[in-house]
Amino acid sequence: MVILLAIAAGCKKAEYMGYSGGVHIQLKDTLATSYTFIYENASVTRDTFLVDLKTIGGIADHNRAYTVEQIPEYDKTYKYDPATNKVIDSTVTPKPFTAVAGIHYVPFTDKGAQAIMFITADSATGELPIILLRDTSLKKNSYRLRIRLTANDEFAIGEKYAIERTIIFSDKLERFASWKTDDYSSPAYGSFGKYSTGKHQFMIDVLKVRIDETWYQAVAAAQAQQHYKNLLRDALTAFNSDPANLASGKAPVRETSDPNSLAISFPN
Repeated sequence: MVILLAIAAGCKKAEYMGYSGGVHIQLKDTLATSYTFIYENASVTRDTFLVDLKTIGGIADHNRAYTVEQIPEYDKTYKYDPATNKVIDSTVTPKPFTAVAGIHYVPFTDKGAQAIMFITADSATGELPIILLRDTSLKKNSYRLRIRLTANDEFAIGEKYAIERTIIFSDKLERFASWKTDDYSSPAYGSFGKYSTGKHQFMIDVLKVRIDETWYQAVAAAQAQQHYKNLLRDALTAFNSDPANLASGKAPVRETSDPNSLAISFPN
């Protein structure tokens, strides 16, 4: 009986010790993602964006705090030799519209933020809550927040490829994951064609719903892309043919507020 109890106690201890490499933390997903305040009531001045986390190496019987930092992002351009096409020079420049701590998000060093940054006891997964702030600058530009997990007393960092992620956020219409690019690598492009804020707003006005990744995934799951494509194309034809809309300059619906921008369209 004593031996059995000793074995049981040893197993319980091992459950919390993790493997010999220590306990690591990393992101479940590293793809850049977007968020917008545009759908929220004007009274909403902050919101929490959750980033999924996972740990490797065992659980613990207590809450485990983790740490994260903001890091810069850069664009790199290359100069090529016209004869050999080999790189002869490169230029590195900071990406524009970097989020500013205290203006666009609550700093990760803030005591209130740190109080909710932990993996709960007996769990191997969790969420990083990033508190975004609705600064007026978000109405004009999309800001970028590049985060990186850092090591602390509880966790070593996980795989190098799985510790960084970019959140792009604003207070205006934003592309969502399924309409990230204007090519067939983005499913929504095949359904609704080229993205523009004018088209996005028209879809919202016609359908009276939030047009985002959740909406598109529901449409795709129901295999209703063609239905909505036809509905929106017919609605656009009707809107652009309305004499009142033509007289007021609302028609044709254009890609942006610039009257010289291209008129929007939906594929057949």
